[in-house]
Amino acid sequence: MEQEVNQHTILQAILELSKQMQDMKSDLQQQIEVVEKRLEAKIEAVENKLDDKIETVESRLEKVEQNVSRKIDLVDAKFEILSRDLLTTKAEVSMLQQVK
Repeated sequence: MEQEVNQHTILQAILELSKQMQDMKSDLQQQIEVVEKRLEAKIEAVENKLDDKIETVESRLEKVEQNVSRKIDLVDAKFEILSRDLLTTKAEVSMLQQVK
């Protein structure tokens, strides 16, 4: 009889431990889901910030590219003017040398 009681008590303890483990498993699963949601929200916020930063950098690069392009065009025009002036000066010098 005492052995039956012990077995019954052991079985009840096992069932109680099993229930507690199921409860802990459920609690852990809920905590994991909460953490996953928080991580997803944080990742999304970081992605949004990165997208904003990328757009800002692209905009700045576009402005810099336009500025550099204008400066190159200006230098190009100056070289063209200088080469014309140099060509004219060389022609005048050549003509003066032929007159001598």
